[in-house]
Amino acid sequence: MTAVGDTVQSGPAMTNYITKNFRADLVVVHNLSEGLPPMGMWNEMQLHLDRYRAKFARHPIGKPGIMLVLSPSAEESRGWGEKEWHDFCWEFIREMDKVDEVYYKGKLHKVKPTNLASTQIFAGLHRDSKSGILHLHLLGNRIDMLGNINDAHFIGERAMKVSAIINRRRGWKDAMQIRGEHIRQIAGDCTDILRKMPEFHWWTYEAELKKRGYKVKLNRDSMGEVRGYSIKMGNSSYKASELGTDRRLLASRLYQTWVQLHREQVVEEYRKPARPQQDTKAPIITVPLLRKKNDSEESPVKSKPRRPLDAAVPQNVKRETQEMYHDSFGMDGIDYDLTIPMPVYQVMKEAVEVADGAAQTVNDVLRVAMLLFLNYVDAATTMAESAGGGGNIESGWGRKKDDDDDEWARRCACKANWLCKPMRRTYKR
Repeated sequence: MTAVGDTVQSGPAMTNYITKNFRADLVVVHNLSEGLPPMGMWNEMQLHLDRYRAKFARHPIGKPGIMLVLSPSAEESRGWGEKEWHDFCWEFIREMDKVDEVYYKGKLHKVKPTNLASTQIFAGLHRDSKSGILHLHLLGNRIDMLGNINDAHFIGERAMKVSAIINRRRGWKDAMQIRGEHIRQIAGDCTDILRKMPEFHWWTYEAELKKRGYKVKLNRDSMGEVRGYSIKMGNSSYKASELGTDRRLLASRLYQTWVQLHREQVVEEYRKPARPQQDTKAPIITVPLLRKKNDSEESPVKSKPRRPLDAAVPQNVKRETQEMYHDSFGMDGIDYDLTIPMPVYQVMKEAVEVADGAAQTVNDVLRVAMLLFLNYVDAATTMAESAGGGGNIESGWGRKKDDDDDEWARRCACKANWLCKPMRRTYKR
């Protein structure tokens, strides 16, 4: 079970959300008149606040409501009816009123206990639209029935402390334990996806995670490179830095992790006992592609049947020869004959785009991207300027050690999009 606590400024909006205009099941209505409509309950709370407004004139109450969200798991609340939810809500309220100290950022803080048991409150039962798990929303008045204020300092930490107390009492899993299990599950799925990927692509990695029910957010910089990512499971989000214990799933290390996993697969192949052969020819083992900066297209490498276990595993094993894309054109009296692999061309074609108001065509932007891919930087800049674009390529920009052909092609396409944007010129008088 997890719990969240906070103060709310807009009581009417929270009242409508909790009650859903009386479509939600109200399991607790306390110190309020019977039979009131949703806004009638909040209006009665507001009247109670106005009665003691003068008492707190020197320190006005900016946020008049206390909101709590109680979320047991589906297993913990299985078979519950209205009575069980009612008793659970009051168990939480009684424990909440006992809290007089909390830990925050490693320090112990003394707090004034609340008096929710003697406060106007109501609680509505909600069902999550996606998972269908039931959870409880509670709204309470900041002023109790005795005219004293319900202290809301560290209200979120108090709710977490109470949830831990109830979890221990009922034998439920703690919130941190559940989070740890989720992190281990996500890390395991990420590693399994990397192990099954024949080639490393960010879009493949993202798509496979989504197939397993996760939501993925890639954080890219201005050049289109992935600098970080987060994975959402249910209502909880986990950064890549939280996954695993050796930080192998960070965005900057993900490609190297993929390489290492495929090396481990090759080692496992070598450890398998050699099968008896009918002839003297050595078996052919095709190793997954591990691309480097200047890799050329070659045929798969053949290994000997009884290779020692401690021998180095091949790192630069290439893919079979691919179909190539050719393009020839002239510019400034120079003829260019460009040739790139067809898969690389397809990646570029999907990534390039023409800015609004630009004079160039998609083919022009593609040629700029191809020139960048083949390290014709000056020619790419000249072609972009001739088509109405502008700007220079900053020093240090280029292919990185961990870029495969497709990733480098996508980066070149993003750079070509930027170079071909119409240049804004301003004139001073």
